[in-house]
Amino acid sequence: MNSFKLARAYLRHKLANTILTIITFAIGVAIILSLVTVNNALEDEFSKNLKGIDLVVSGKGSPLQIILSTVFQLDIPTGNIPIEEADKLSHHPLVAKALPMALGDNYNGHRIVGTNVDYIKHYNGELAQGRFYNQQMEAVLGSQVAARNHNKIGDKIVGAHGLVNSDDLHSDFPYTIVGILKPTGTVLDRVVLTPVESVWHVHEHPDADNPEEIAYKKDHPGNELTALLISYRSPLAASLLPRFVNKNSSMQAASPAYETARLMSLMGEGTETIKAFGLLIIALGVLIMFINLYNSMNERKYDLALMRSLGGTKAKLFKISLTESLILALSGAVLGIGLSYISINLVNGYIASTKNIQLASEIDQQAALYVVGASVVIAFVASLIPAIKVYSIDVFKTLSSR
Repeated sequence: MNSFKLARAYLRHKLANTILTIITFAIGVAIILSLVTVNNALEDEFSKNLKGIDLVVSGKGSPLQIILSTVFQLDIPTGNIPIEEADKLSHHPLVAKALPMALGDNYNGHRIVGTNVDYIKHYNGELAQGRFYNQQMEAVLGSQVAARNHNKIGDKIVGAHGLVNSDDLHSDFPYTIVGILKPTGTVLDRVVLTPVESVWHVHEHPDADNPEEIAYKKDHPGNELTALLISYRSPLAASLLPRFVNKNSSMQAASPAYETARLMSLMGEGTETIKAFGLLIIALGVLIMFINLYNSMNERKYDLALMRSLGGTKAKLFKISLTESLILALSGAVLGIGLSYISINLVNGYIASTKNIQLASEIDQQAALYVVGASVVIAFVASLIPAIKVYSIDVFKTLSSR
């Protein structure tokens, strides 16, 4: 008497209930695995891009917006800062390194970042081709930018006004590609890098058809930066420098560590709610599994009693019940892992197309192993009461009832 074949035959007999149980279980598994994987990928993205950046200084506004717009290139900057104030802060005794950043344009949706070569070196950027820029209107492309736009060394590219793709091109100010970077897994991969002087040069003469540019240039005749990315010289700077900037300048200081922790906390509340929903669906799947097993034992009392009379032990019948439960739980787990892989790639595809961010799409292996292990435990628990019912079958009474 093969337990697996018998269990499979019983499940096939109740095919609709079997499919419902597996799908319900799988949906819960997919929700939880997808959340864990995407959450881990986002934390990894934050960690790599925040490396060595202790403070970001930009125009007055939301600290979180400052971090998202300058470190991750995901939001609109809060404003610009005068070059004189930025230069003074760069030479502050508590500042070990200050990376300048000037934003304002994009190339096919990829932001053009005016900065120095130290910014590239900060993220351990290495050249795949060409060289680093050494004069204005030269550009070095991140690996994703070059790959998606099929660029090569010596090509001329033109930026568009604003930080999202548009038709408002700066056609009179082409950039010459002099270098392409190797993939780094950081923000470098998805931006166009050029000297700060390039950004100033492009915006020296406002567009005659754009009254906002004319008005802004009139009010801000000098050169400006969008932000400074600062590394502290000593731990003392963490308590003194942000307060100094906010009180003694027209600039706003924002702590990347604090703001990203706050962001992850806000995201975490939503994530925990969705995880709870996933666990509820799994619990529903377990309940359906238990009800199906219990009812099937009731319906098969005569068959089970007959097996007992032919030499089948109670342990053997328990094994059949447990095997059914294992087939249901493990099938649901495997299907759930497959569904989570599909959903993760759909989410990553959407993020890549809208934000140019390429997150890791591999399922968290440790979480997947936990799911499989938990499925075995769930299968065992779900089969306990039906198995106890098998143990309590009165063979003589059940057989004589027919």
